[in-house]
Amino acid sequence: MDVKKVNMPCAVGKRTVYDLRGHRPFHDKNTSPSYSAEELVELLSRLPAFAPKPVCKFTINGRTLFGKLEHKKESNLYIRHKFGKKVVQYDMEQLQAVDILKY
Repeated sequence: MDVKKVNMPCAVGKRTVYDLRGHRPFHDKNTSPSYSAEELVELLSRLPAFAPKPVCKFTINGRTLFGKLEHKKESNLYIRHKFGKKVVQYDMEQLQAVDILKY
């Protein structure tokens, strides 16, 4: 029995054979949600006690501080600087930005 080869490309335009089966293509862009500083602090404060705390970069009154958010109580933040030293208290109103560096 003879089999004829058909010269058909595996991709038609930008849709691949995988896409033609009904699967959605992957997005090239990073679609992670962007949070404000207050929302991110709220999420970090809700981590369980046994979870490792992420290393963050805090901008407070124009100063850049590196450390871990230990806990948040009302409008106060408690941040541990220098990875094992004492915990320092800051006011939530002074916080300008938060970036997670290492998790």
